[in-house]
Amino acid sequence: MPDIDDLPRLFALHRRYDLTGGSGTGVIAYGTRYPSGRVTLAWRCSDVRSVSVYDDIADVEQIHGHNGLTDVRWIDPPTSAMAASDRPVVAAPTAGSCCAAPRDM
Repeated sequence: MPDIDDLPRLFALHRRYDLTGGSGTGVIAYGTRYPSGRVTLAWRCSDVRSVSVYDDIADVEQIHGHNGLTDVRWIDPPTSAMAASDRPVVAAPTAGSCCAAPRDM
């Protein structure tokens, strides 16, 4: 069994306001941060779904954060080696958002 610090960590990308009108609000993507620091992001609010790879979570926040209007919400708890800023936050789609109903990926 792998050491807990070697497990990936799950998050949701939550958008409070959509500046461009393209992705909507609420949970717009799900992601995984791997022990290497690399991140994958799977979009869920588009007719064309895609998965992107980033060097780290800071890149995701810089590119998709829209100056604080979109944030990373951790789904699972941090492991012992993760920073205190990575405390878990349960992410749930908001009613009325483009992603309120689960969609097959």
